[in-house]
Amino acid sequence: MKKWFSLALVAAAIAYTAYGLGTLRLLDMSGRPGAGYFPLIVGILLIVATAVNAVRDFHASRAGPRAPERTGMAAATRLPGRADIGPPPDDRRYGLDVLVMLGLLFLFIVSLTILGGLLSMMAFMLTFLCVFNRGKIATNVVYSLTLPLFLYWLFRITLNASLPIGVFGF
Repeated sequence: MKKWFSLALVAAAIAYTAYGLGTLRLLDMSGRPGAGYFPLIVGILLIVATAVNAVRDFHASRAGPRAPERTGMAAATRLPGRADIGPPPDDRRYGLDVLVMLGLLFLFIVSLTILGGLLSMMAFMLTFLCVFNRGKIATNVVYSLTLPLFLYWLFRITLNASLPIGVFGF
């Protein structure tokens, strides 16, 4: 299952890159990098990263399940000839994580037109981090504020790229 999901991510990265190249121009009229330049860089990085992950997943599935390596005191007290294999991973938990992530992404996309780019990014990141990084409230809040503010500064102010504007005007 994991290897096929990784392969689907590679296909999605290729589709994203192809869409970006097909709909956006790499250079503007003055010969400077245009709107398609950023999706091209991100797309290539996505293809490389997801392809490496997919290759690793396919190799791991061919090797089959392996016993975890034991070191230290636990290895010294192990009985000879006995394999210490832990319980199988609970794939249902990963499925639930994927559903939660898809729900959060759906809410993020819906909130873009209502709250605008900046507030939607902040709300999405805070919700995402509170779900997947439990117990670290201060860290979650810092990340949820700093990364969207940096992205807003980079795209809206520095690059003068348009971001969705919400009911609050930003």
